[in-house]
Amino acid sequence: MTASGRDRAIAVAIAAIAMTVMIWPHLGYVPLWDGQVYANCVMDAAFSEISMESLRCAGHPSQGWALPLALTQTFAPGSMAAIHLTNLLLGVVAVAAFRVVLARAFPDGAYARELDLVALACAVHPVVISTLLQPNVDFGVYVYFFIALAGLLTPTIGGLACALVGGTFLAFSKETGVAAYGAAVLAALGAEHIRSGLPLRARFSAIVRRGALLSLPVLLFATYVLHWAANNPGNAIWKHGWQKSSADGFSFFDLSDPIFVSYAAGLGVLGFMWVVWIPVAIDGAKGLARIARRPAPRGAPRGVAGADWPTLVSLTVMTAGLTYVLTSFRTWSNMRYFALLYPLFLLLAYASLHRLGFRPSVRRAVLVLVVGLFVLADYRSVDPLSRAVYGTFDTGVRRMYRMSSLTGEFEGPGRDQLVYNLEFTGYHHVQNALYERLQPTDATVIAAPSHVRWNIWSQLRTTSFVRSLRRDSVFAPIYADEVDVAVRESPEAWFLDFSNRGYADSSLMNLLSQYHVADSIVVVARGQRLVAHHLVRHEAAVLP
Repeated sequence: MTASGRDRAIAVAIAAIAMTVMIWPHLGYVPLWDGQVYANCVMDAAFSEISMESLRCAGHPSQGWALPLALTQTFAPGSMAAIHLTNLLLGVVAVAAFRVVLARAFPDGAYARELDLVALACAVHPVVISTLLQPNVDFGVYVYFFIALAGLLTPTIGGLACALVGGTFLAFSKETGVAAYGAAVLAALGAEHIRSGLPLRARFSAIVRRGALLSLPVLLFATYVLHWAANNPGNAIWKHGWQKSSADGFSFFDLSDPIFVSYAAGLGVLGFMWVVWIPVAIDGAKGLARIARRPAPRGAPRGVAGADWPTLVSLTVMTAGLTYVLTSFRTWSNMRYFALLYPLFLLLAYASLHRLGFRPSVRRAVLVLVVGLFVLADYRSVDPLSRAVYGTFDTGVRRMYRMSSLTGEFEGPGRDQLVYNLEFTGYHHVQNALYERLQPTDATVIAAPSHVRWNIWSQLRTTSFVRSLRRDSVFAPIYADEVDVAVRESPEAWFLDFSNRGYADSSLMNLLSQYHVADSIVVVARGQRLVAHHLVRHEAAVLP
């Protein structure tokens, strides 16, 4: 191994250690909300039969994402730790691939330490870390995108193999993976076109031949979609239930849509991202001012010393195009959709620091600051600008961002929208703390407001009462909402007051016409305070 290769390996190892320190305390985390859908899909596939059909999760052609996770379940059935560790390994591979991309854009060895800091910032980015921990297909898009991009920018047989394999897994992670792979291929071909010294006709012919070879993952995906559509009812790719086709979800020109505004806030502000964008904004303003001046000023162009100009230009254009396409498909304000964009934004910011003429010591200081702010943002929602944009809500211990405040898409501050740093795991840990005290049985009624309860529950281990997705040695209490409790006329129930309930939620008050609060239990864990109200039906005997 060369000295540069050894140094790069050390940098990736440091990033891996940082990620491990963050993820390790949550190896027992049992997913909530969408994460539970995806985790159950992986486990169901492993427990039945791993096939192209069983690895389709939540209506997505997600075989590339689901396969590695399902394989872990054949060795450790029902183990969430196995899934988290597999995702951790994939996350480390993604950081290593991103480091390769950085080296292709900035091949000058003098910048190696700075690029290591950029890669470390990617590794500890709060959205990337939370997307790693919450099982979802967008994490597969993030991982395989950078594997494919690193291969595309590496002009060797190994690079080609990496591009094709990574591109195939990328396309079969989620529909957006096809767009991401297409953008990466265009960027690589664009860099080759700019760099090539061949005559235009020969250059064009070479790019067409290489493009045809690199299109194999897309052709495989298209073949699968056509085959599936011919043999199954419904859509081969995901769409909203109220849409006729997936294309109906795009809104390319409406930039006032609340969902787009929420996307923009998540990409430009959330978790100290505005700090990353400051040098880009200054750099852009200086560039526009330079263009506006006529005649153009004398002197050297605003290049980036030590950068591979064709690669950097292509990656910049690719990032702008991908951002536009991904934010044009409007669904919910889940930041995991954009996990692959945050590292690219870091690359742009680093290039801007160069163009602005900062000394190496200043660039390193800025990158160290960004890493430190991201680590802080992993554990606390303390970014003042994010607080001003989103507002906050009280978890009973601290405050988190009201992520649905810009769109009103949820009655309260959010569900999956809250997966923007590691604080969301508190909703898992605080349930475990409560169940340990309650020690419920399969006859215990546990309720929550209907808008909160979706995929908040799970089976419980028979001995420890902790949440679990295992199929053996588990039981489930009678999980309900306010309507279920009233209709079944339960003699008693425990009504859980989660901190992300609706702002005007009256479900508990509505039950008090039939029940009274006999007592309440308060538990606190990992930044969440949960109050469990013991409801007893009027004139009903309390069960032993």
